Amino acid sequence: MDDGQLVAQAQAGDLSAFDELVRRHHVSVYCYLYRTCRNGAEAEEMTQVAFVKAWEALRGFRGQASFKTWLFRIATNLCINRLSRRKPSDPVSEEIPAPRRDEPEEALRQRLLSERIGRALEALPADQRSALVLSIYEEMSHEEIAAAMGRSPASVNSLLYRARIGVRRALEDVHARDLTRTSAIDNRESCVYECEEHEV
Repeated sequence: MDDGQLVAQAQAGDLSAFDELVRRHHVSVYCYLYRTCRNGAEAEEMTQVAFVKAWEALRGFRGQASFKTWLFRIATNLCINRLSRRKPSDPVSEEIPAPRRDEPEEALRQRLLSERIGRALEALPADQRSALVLSIYEEMSHEEIAAAMGRSPASVNSLLYRARIGVRRALEDVHARDLTRTSAIDNRESCVYECEEHEV
């Protein structure tokens, strides 16, 4: 049964049909909100609120967009409102993640890259961040993103263009800082080693 049929049944009062819609879309909504707000507790809270709002507004859903796109518009509005209330001075961690015991080098590289991308996303304005996450992780078309964000396709194009430039610059800045810290750590470890050798 597709989403449209489930929506029709839910609109007629079938709670089990709406439960199935929640089951189908809960993970994708949560992942979108987590990647956008970068806070697990906030993402889970907003996911629950998004489905409550979807249920309350379901009778007004006319199917002009897919249920998923409509649901993501509710989630996007919640997320942007939440991010707009955050203090701009909220700190973003710049620590280099420590290697885990027995972690393969390639796995460490991927984890470091993921951390850097996350920090780069955090540096973007909320609307740019939402558009980029919908494009890259949810693989939505520009038209679907426009519907999910209540924007025109031209506006989405502009948001994505600025978001990609912002991420590229942020990644370059983070990489430069990481190189500086790594160099400082290497120098400190070298001094400790030389001191130990001298004591021996």
